[in-house]
Amino acid sequence: MPTWRWALRLWTVLILAAWLWQTSARAEVRVLPMGEAEVRELVGSAWLRHAGQPRQPLKPGLRLQDTPWLETAKGSRLELRFADGTVLRLGENTQATLFPNDRRLWLTTGKVLVVGDHTTGGLSVLSDLVALLPQGTSYLTEAKPDPSGKSLQSVTVTVIEGVVCACPVAARASTGQPSREDLVLPGEQVVVRDPRLRPKSQMIQIKTVVETEPLWVGFASKLPERRWIPINIDNQRRGILASRNSRLRREIFWQRPAHAPVPPLRQFIEQAPPPRVTYDVPE
Repeated sequence: MPTWRWALRLWTVLILAAWLWQTSARAEVRVLPMGEAEVRELVGSAWLRHAGQPRQPLKPGLRLQDTPWLETAKGSRLELRFADGTVLRLGENTQATLFPNDRRLWLTTGKVLVVGDHTTGGLSVLSDLVALLPQGTSYLTEAKPDPSGKSLQSVTVTVIEGVVCACPVAARASTGQPSREDLVLPGEQVVVRDPRLRPKSQMIQIKTVVETEPLWVGFASKLPERRWIPINIDNQRRGILASRNSRLRREIFWQRPAHAPVPPLRQFIEQAPPPRVTYDVPE
């Protein structure tokens, strides 16, 4: 067969492959609802409130099916378990709005622990400073207010397993270009103080977190077993977790680049449509 025919076939295959990749890459991400949440455990006092209604106390066994605003008192902690198996724990002095149909939590202030499964999509934690989008992940998020109490001083994310994209918020981002540094991997912690900047992650001891963190060990009910956690702890003990994370960060970013900036919620209690996410090949 003449060389030009081989070249024509190869060129046709390349064009088709590029078209299929771009079509799938620009497809809208499907969001599966989390289902209703059950108040599995409560220590101290916590409340829920709906738009235009007074707050009411939470109690174990109560089921939440819509979009509530949640608050915990000083010295209190709360555990919610969703129909899809996702676990959400709130620490003391925490205020958040839950959007179960969009798999999102708006964190106003306080500390939360998310334990999600890779097959269900996890639970994203959004704030004024950063949008945390997980991929089957166990991670902690703490939002600290500034002295005035009118805005956030910092948001800290600590990843125990899986991957979290510490993505910029669209309304406050200086650029829409994804970066490898947006990805936070096991044993890493990032403290965001400026929505335009993403500081480099720092390594933390996973074993210390799972043995001492109140949101991890301070409940009577046990968390679902996660097989990657002891593996990550062992890799960290052997000194290979950091290099593994560096390799995975490159692989994940090239195979599936970090999310674009996430649109903020219009109001703290008003449900907004899920973000439209597209992927572009980095240069």
